[in-house]
Amino acid sequence: MEINNQGTKIEDQPRSCSITMVPETTTVDAFKFFVVPNSAYGTPFARYDSMAPHITAGTCRPTGVVMQACAAHRIYGVSTNKFCDDYNATEYVCSQDLTGIAFLPSPITGRDWHAKTTDTQVTVKRADGCGPLTADAMCTADPAGEICTEGPETRVINGVPITQACWAWKRDFTCHTLTPASDCGDLESNRACTYLRTECLDDEPNGGACQVENRVYKCPTPLSGTSDAPQYICGDDVYCINGDCEPIVREASTEFKDALVALHSIDQAGEEFDETNFTVFKGNRETCHKPVFGLINCCAGKTSGLLTVGAGAAALAGGPAAIAALATPFLTLFACSQDEMKLDIKDRMGLCHNLGTYCSSKILGICTTKRTAYCCFESKLSRVLQEQGRPQLGKPWGSAKKETCQGFTVDEFARLDLSVMNFTEVYADFMDAAKLPDEVQTMTDIQAKIQSYYDLHGK
Repeated sequence: MEINNQGTKIEDQPRSCSITMVPETTTVDAFKFFVVPNSAYGTPFARYDSMAPHITAGTCRPTGVVMQACAAHRIYGVSTNKFCDDYNATEYVCSQDLTGIAFLPSPITGRDWHAKTTDTQVTVKRADGCGPLTADAMCTADPAGEICTEGPETRVINGVPITQACWAWKRDFTCHTLTPASDCGDLESNRACTYLRTECLDDEPNGGACQVENRVYKCPTPLSGTSDAPQYICGDDVYCINGDCEPIVREASTEFKDALVALHSIDQAGEEFDETNFTVFKGNRETCHKPVFGLINCCAGKTSGLLTVGAGAAALAGGPAAIAALATPFLTLFACSQDEMKLDIKDRMGLCHNLGTYCSSKILGICTTKRTAYCCFESKLSRVLQEQGRPQLGKPWGSAKKETCQGFTVDEFARLDLSVMNFTEVYADFMDAAKLPDEVQTMTDIQAKIQSYYDLHGK
């Protein structure tokens, strides 16, 4: 079977946003003060000591105007004196109406300042352009966080120098996008493939359209080149396949093959008997993964060609290098796990029963990765007995997500009717491939030769 997908596809797209420092300019009332040295006498102005705390706090700053104190007296509204030519007065502008810092208030204003004006103040604040991406549940921020793209730098804004360690940042996100998708085109156009059914991968379908579904097709299984290995009848009732030779016990019966397989199944049951759980033909649960709509596929299995038991067993026993060499080539390219490569070989050997596919991971309720589960057995015969024996016992396979591949109990195995089972798949590998002669005809020929001998020699 071949399984492809149709429905909603989740794709990851990189996005980024900017955070910048934006200047804000405001106009406020301001007040001008004259400030003189601490040692100045006969002046009504503020001294440097009284102005210093306000300068440090940023409330006041110099305007750049410096004049002889006598000229400042006249602006302030007081008379000059003989001492005012001995020092200069520096003008400051303050954002607050300060009181108690001058020796005398101005007769003109009645305050410690001599003029009221307006002042332009510049501040900067963060303008965060990342709000929409941060609030989007489909987006995830990069762990690196904010990256400074401008700064540190001092910028003059409306005549005011502003220094910032960083003036702009960039932040990266990965966002999920939903788009309709289908990778069933090749199977739909392949005349050799037949559509079988649709399976919804949603955990809990809400009654509406299925968001992601499997579309299952039946396609011919390609043959493997390894099946063309030399196979010979070697004489003395021995036949060989791939260098493995077995004696042939000949019986004059047209049902020889079925009888032999049935007897072998009893012998196999003894070999696979689990003394702990008292079961036979127990399988092992194995899985492989495939991203939905992705190119990676670690579940090739029989679709990439069958393998003989001898070739597969040699690879499994040969270790990682031998496994990688015999496994479906693109499993190695896609960096599939060793266990998935082993499963690929076992399935192509005919040891595994496909339980089906289930969703193993999802994002926002949409399936993004699916796993195919198998029950793999010690031999192809064990698999055939399980597949044909379970219907006889009314013991169906469990779901792909939960089946544990339990064996038959001794009682269950005793209840199986081996005579109605089809062992063609099993004996074809060992008997038909060897081109055994017809048993009845062979015995007839032998008897005829014996009779001819007695007729000739008269004994």
